[in-house]
Amino acid sequence: MKDRRVLMVILDMLAGHWDKDVIVPFTGLQPPNVLGYVEAGKLPVFQECISNGIFVYCWNKGNCNTAYGQKYLASGTYKGIEVAPGADPYCRFIKGGEIKTILTACKERYPSGKVASFGSDAWMQTGWWKAPDATYGWGSYFSDFLTTQTCFKWMMESHDWKMVLLYLAQYDKTGNCPLFKEGASYTEDKHHSLLYLDKLLWMIKEFLKENNWWEETYLFIGSDHGCHYGCNISVEEGRKRGIPDKELINYCSNHQEPYDCYLWDFKRNKSTDKRLDCTRRTTFIISGGGLEERNKGKVIPYGEIIDFAPTIAKLMDIEFPAEGKSLV
Repeated sequence: MKDRRVLMVILDMLAGHWDKDVIVPFTGLQPPNVLGYVEAGKLPVFQECISNGIFVYCWNKGNCNTAYGQKYLASGTYKGIEVAPGADPYCRFIKGGEIKTILTACKERYPSGKVASFGSDAWMQTGWWKAPDATYGWGSYFSDFLTTQTCFKWMMESHDWKMVLLYLAQYDKTGNCPLFKEGASYTEDKHHSLLYLDKLLWMIKEFLKENNWWEETYLFIGSDHGCHYGCNISVEEGRKRGIPDKELINYCSNHQEPYDCYLWDFKRNKSTDKRLDCTRRTTFIISGGGLEERNKGKVIPYGEIIDFAPTIAKLMDIEFPAEGKSLV
């Protein structure tokens, strides 16, 4: 196992899948989500990762607040997450003590391999993605491109890296915004921002290949939660923000409660009884040249966000107590 590495790419607020019956009338596509856009031929790099990897229909069955989603990804558990009275909700020092993260577990298993994390300061410094050897955190919506470049520089200077967390936060800005805006740039709408994420993923893959790391790397792509679109919650939130009713069909709200939402009938201007639970549809893809051939091309019909870290642990032969389970 000494020749295996893990690069985790966490993309904030990225839906991994959607109800196949929901089609956006003015794009002819599903609401922006990884699998739906892959099947429509819009995300060639994500498509390659899925075709040569594992796609999981993944759900966040806990709290869809960002603070909790990151905890679930890092710790593999819903339990014991309740924050102690007066404590920082973004911190991992909680009731019952400290919960082990996949980064700290990796360092315990491979003490000679370097473990690092790069991303938003809120996650890097408060514990859930704080890494044993190097932790780099910037403001909440610091450039994803520059975060990636800093990560690349560190990896090139640390050839003995074993596990790296690359957290890209800017897609999280695509809440309370249009679903589609003609000619939009990154973070201005959901549609064009998702297309840009595909380009970032291409850059990450090429970097690993150019440095001869691809064949020994497990590439884990995940997210903490999705967003609300085309449901009773997005309509209610849009109306609160003064969005005209005729424009609500092109409005994407953030991931505020309640997380269990229902499909909105725009023609009849009322909610249906069809559950969408948009924010719970998280991303979980396993790819990379290190993935064994027998696992490539698999689709796992159900998994949860707490299975992310235990699956990494299984592939890396790391002892990792968790509520979630390995999906491989």
